[in-house]
Amino acid sequence: MPPLEFTTSDFGQFGEPVETFCLITSEQHGEPLSVLPGDGCSRVLHLTLPPGTRLGELIARCVPADAHVLAVCPGRFLDSPTPQELGGRKLAVLPAGSTPLNDEHLRYFLQTAARTDVVQHARVAEEFFDLVAESDRLTIVDDASGTEAEFDHTLGECVWNQQAGVLEAGDQQIFPSGKLSVTAAEITTFEPDARLLGLNGDLTLRGWPIVHRHQDPADGPDQQRLFEALSPLVANAVTLHIAAGSIEGVTPQTAAATPAAVELEKLLTDDPRYRVIWELGFGINTTTEVIPANCGPNEVYGATGGVVNLGLGITPATRFALAFLCPRSSLVTSDGTAVLGARKAVRRGRMQRVSSPSCGCH
Repeated sequence: MPPLEFTTSDFGQFGEPVETFCLITSEQHGEPLSVLPGDGCSRVLHLTLPPGTRLGELIARCVPADAHVLAVCPGRFLDSPTPQELGGRKLAVLPAGSTPLNDEHLRYFLQTAARTDVVQHARVAEEFFDLVAESDRLTIVDDASGTEAEFDHTLGECVWNQQAGVLEAGDQQIFPSGKLSVTAAEITTFEPDARLLGLNGDLTLRGWPIVHRHQDPADGPDQQRLFEALSPLVANAVTLHIAAGSIEGVTPQTAAATPAAVELEKLLTDDPRYRVIWELGFGINTTTEVIPANCGPNEVYGATGGVVNLGLGITPATRFALAFLCPRSSLVTSDGTAVLGARKAVRRGRMQRVSSPSCGCH
């Protein structure tokens, strides 16, 4: 397979070019990857992240203060750098440590990132937040199952996050970009008592699950077992019964969904922290396709009209962090306007939100 070759100008999320583009890889990186200077960039600095060194430490110590930084480190869980460590640099991180990406997956997501239209993402994000700001109550509906959950985002301390559009100085984003979300508190700090208080009703899970782990390689076998146990959700739906942002029960919609429902119930019983709906996510990357495997970057998948996804737990507070893609669901406003999702796909005011750092599940 030929080596992957890009120029710095392929990656539009960095915006206007600067003198130095820094590529950071890990020792485990087996996919040949070359990034060449593009228009306006005079040099590419290629660094290897040493074992035991945090990404933020390497950036603060070795990367010029105004550089653009791309981190592709398979097999390494990358904690988000602190604002002090990142400074005015712009950082994009391919999540390649919390889920087991192979070389084919890495190649695909790098190529997808190079094709992603970040200007379009910015427009979609503006429309999304404008519609949400104008409607106190939102509804997540699955027309095929007939389920509905109402979300009053004015209750509690909701934090809106944007991992899309062009980076500003000091920002960090996932790579490929293309996700919006709302969390019960600041996204990188799990608070077991925090929850999306305004979320009530029934949610349908039917789509690819994602199971993130933290740094301990010993968690790998159980991570894979959990992913396989939840995989019936790809074609078989379960209903989550939600009250004040907490999962009160799980019901399989068909007999084939029963094994996944049983696994979810066991998870919720063994660790009640998973009952908290920690994140409602909204994938808006319409360039990427779902990789049929346990792939963290699947979270940005946006089909043609955006995709609702659901987040339970966050590492390392919980052993695993779970995300569920729900491509049949739609997010609609109180007047029935489709903000995002399956209803939006039929047809082809500004809120404050956090653009840095990312969820930390890299």
